[in-house]
Amino acid sequence: MTVVYSVRHLILDEADKLLEQGFLEQTDEIFAACSHPSLQKSLFSATLPSGVEALANTFMRSPIRIVIGSKNAATETINQKLIYCGSEEGKLIAIRQQIQKGLKPPVLIFVQSIERAKELFHELIYDGINVDVIHSERTKAQRDKIVESFRQGKVWVLIATELMARGVDFKGVNLVINYDFPQTVQSYIHRIGRTGRAGRSGDAITYFTNEDQTYLKSIVNVMRESGCEVEEWMLEMKKPR
Repeated sequence: MTVVYSVRHLILDEADKLLEQGFLEQTDEIFAACSHPSLQKSLFSATLPSGVEALANTFMRSPIRIVIGSKNAATETINQKLIYCGSEEGKLIAIRQQIQKGLKPPVLIFVQSIERAKELFHELIYDGINVDVIHSERTKAQRDKIVESFRQGKVWVLIATELMARGVDFKGVNLVINYDFPQTVQSYIHRIGRTGRAGRSGDAITYFTNEDQTYLKSIVNVMRESGCEVEEWMLEMKKPR
């Protein structure tokens, strides 16, 4: 391992992910390689769970925590909405109804897995939608081309897995649809954060079914903290274990 004595500032973006088990070993190697006694470490993320924060405190020196806005809340420029679909078939009906109403591209649709992304892609292609799909099974060249096409307006609707919720900035995304319900607060905030950026307004729609009720209260709390109106019965649900 090469020791880099001259590095004075080490900045981790999306720090909560880089301090998870999947990346922690490589991150530790980077920390060990930067050996300057006055090294300053900075961690940035839209979300920082308490477990990750506790881990960060073990290697930060006299850390200062700065929170912009409310913790675990989305920006107020995003109009958040929940739509009950009942079942998987209901979600497909709901998205087709949304398309019939008219979509203002660019639109990002998030699903839970590569298989789900492929399935929804074929459904929307069949409907004649100007759509593409991006996931980790596509080559880097393919992903770069899709991202560029989306930015240029050649692709109106982009279906993505969690891969795209992090680290890619699209200007002017008008709508984010959570076709599959996010399993954590952090996932929800990062997904919908693709819209409503740099002071622009945006919309975020999240579909939920009977199977998603375990996670619903957590997302409802984020919506309330962000200034969105939520139904009273949602606020009275039991907190998930």
